[in-house]
Amino acid sequence: MPRPLIAALGAGALLVATAGVVTAADDDYTLDVVLPAATNLVAGSEVEIDGATAGRVKELQTRDGKAVVTVALEDDHAPLHDGTTARVSYKALLGERILELFPGKDAAPELPDGALVEGSVDRVELDQVLAALDKPTRTRLKSLLDRLETTLDGKERDVRSTLESLGPAVEALGQVLEAVGKDGPAIRKLVTRLSTLMSTLDERDGELASTVSDLSRATGTIAANRSQLSKALADLPETLAVAKSTLDDVPATVDEATPLLEALAPGMEQLPGVAKQLEPVLRDLRPTIAQLRPTLASARSLLELTPALLDGADSVLPQANQVLADLGPAVTYLRPYTPELVGWLANWGSAAANYDSNGHYLRAFITEGTTSLNHNPGIVPPGITRKLTRLPGESEGQPWTDAHGSEMQ
Repeated sequence: MPRPLIAALGAGALLVATAGVVTAADDDYTLDVVLPAATNLVAGSEVEIDGATAGRVKELQTRDGKAVVTVALEDDHAPLHDGTTARVSYKALLGERILELFPGKDAAPELPDGALVEGSVDRVELDQVLAALDKPTRTRLKSLLDRLETTLDGKERDVRSTLESLGPAVEALGQVLEAVGKDGPAIRKLVTRLSTLMSTLDERDGELASTVSDLSRATGTIAANRSQLSKALADLPETLAVAKSTLDDVPATVDEATPLLEALAPGMEQLPGVAKQLEPVLRDLRPTIAQLRPTLASARSLLELTPALLDGADSVLPQANQVLADLGPAVTYLRPYTPELVGWLANWGSAAANYDSNGHYLRAFITEGTTSLNHNPGIVPPGITRKLTRLPGESEGQPWTDAHGSEMQ
């Protein structure tokens, strides 16, 4: 591993360890935990019972090739009972560890102050994590570390200064990774899934680029419409006030609707009886409805022919309109002579109204006079008038007038 990276990681671990050191006060109840190793355990490291802080590491010693860790417990968790065990777990991935105690059963004898407790180390170091990675992941990680080495080359002092100023941030990072650091298999699973995620992102590089471009355009659009958004937000309080006033009126409306619903309740109770009375009527309507089906089928056939009929009428009506328009002057001319036509038909009808056993017969009178001559020298006998241009209807005693009483012009 590149030296600058090792230095940076060591500095981060030192900051996390330093941030977590709290000098434990002398407590009355202590235990000595015998461990195969106490790597990254320091004076002041947390001692937990069931996930809660129960004390601190007071002192670390070596005895016969093993680590002896003296822990001071708070009064709320003392004393412990026989059968208590301990285990060193992760507090941060690259930094301090914590000591977990697993108390014995309450029915077991109590452990005296300063008693020895056997412990174990559930330790997964960084090299073991790296060994668990597959070859493509190690190749990508090596490329990342090479780039990081190039980036940090000659900037070790700046990195150190940055790490020293970012102590709280590193401590927060350690707290975030605490849950992951407590379980070695979880770390392997996390790194494996991270490798899968990176492979997926690499395969969908084009889609990510498109998404980022769309996000950039959307951000630009929002920025361009900032004034409209500001105006909408400014109008929002007034809109909410109107909505509030509307909602305030809802209870009054409900109160007014309640008497109406109560008045409708008796009618609703009678609906089942009405429905029972309608049942025979509906039963009698079934044959009629069945007979409607052929009628509807015929109507459907008729409606299918209607468009063609309307198309034919559309082509005929303009011509009929033109014919009627052309007949207008003739009808206008013949209209004043309606009395003569009706009188002529009445005379002929009365002449043929007589009948005997053989049926109807026509009786006609032929009159002759001086006016019957074709060559009249213009002498009009006494008692006879002669008018060659009679008004329409004058011969029937019904001179024609229009709707306004005017005679024919």
